[in-house]
Amino acid sequence: MEFYIKIAVSCTIVQQIFYFILKNIEISFINQVLLYWIVGSISFYGIGFLIEKGIKSNDIWRERFTARVKKVKEQTFPSFTVKGIIMGEIKTLVTALVILYLAPEVHRGNSLLLNLGWFLMRIAAADFCFYVSHWLFHTKFLQKIHLKHHEFRDSSSFVAVHKSFLEYIIVTFTDVLPIFLFGYDITQLCAWSIIGNAYNLEGHSSLSIFFIPSDFHDLHHTSFHGNYGIQGFWDRVFNTLNPPTKKRGIMFPVNLLEHRIISSSNSMDRATSNSK
Repeated sequence: MEFYIKIAVSCTIVQQIFYFILKNIEISFINQVLLYWIVGSISFYGIGFLIEKGIKSNDIWRERFTARVKKVKEQTFPSFTVKGIIMGEIKTLVTALVILYLAPEVHRGNSLLLNLGWFLMRIAAADFCFYVSHWLFHTKFLQKIHLKHHEFRDSSSFVAVHKSFLEYIIVTFTDVLPIFLFGYDITQLCAWSIIGNAYNLEGHSSLSIFFIPSDFHDLHHTSFHGNYGIQGFWDRVFNTLNPPTKKRGIMFPVNLLEHRIISSSNSMDRATSNSK
């Protein structure tokens, strides 16, 4: 739940910024599509290169933020090509166009409570939809669709989008299904796009910086089975959790508190045992 709350609060803060920038501007449908696409693309490449070329290139930061516990053989990741970038941007532009054309637009304003509730619903629903589709990708009937993404046991931020075209379509549909059901506000979509890119890229980077509290997804790439959700909630519900190593610290206070409670409980048990 700490992950859900952190996502919802972060999205709400970013949504407020977009609201105050856009509140007095009438945005046409085409401009909404372009805005949604540009925000998503800039945040994707910006955050990805910040992680890969900024944090990972610094030995101290890389060591501090590394989440992966079970070591795997290092792999060389595919380099960007002009053709690959162009094709990727065409896909995301078409996706933005389809989403905004089909989903009902709902203006939710700048109500903190309303937006926080929407984002909590959004991340929980998106996580459930992703869990179901991801679990199906690991069945023998649909496994081939997903194998491209699993070419890497080691991981890099940009592995997040290393997938077959069919998987891209299915995953995108499951991710936006809640938008079709509950409608969209362009300021919410832009906020979700930035924060969604942040946790998705971080989750594939083998680092634990702000959103990702463990090596949850690293274990999925290592073992291929288990940990099908975004960050473990639905895996606990459906008993498919491959127990991760939790990251403790100021960015992950619940994990830190849990560790201290367990340590305190173990100390009390030892003390009681010794007194007997």
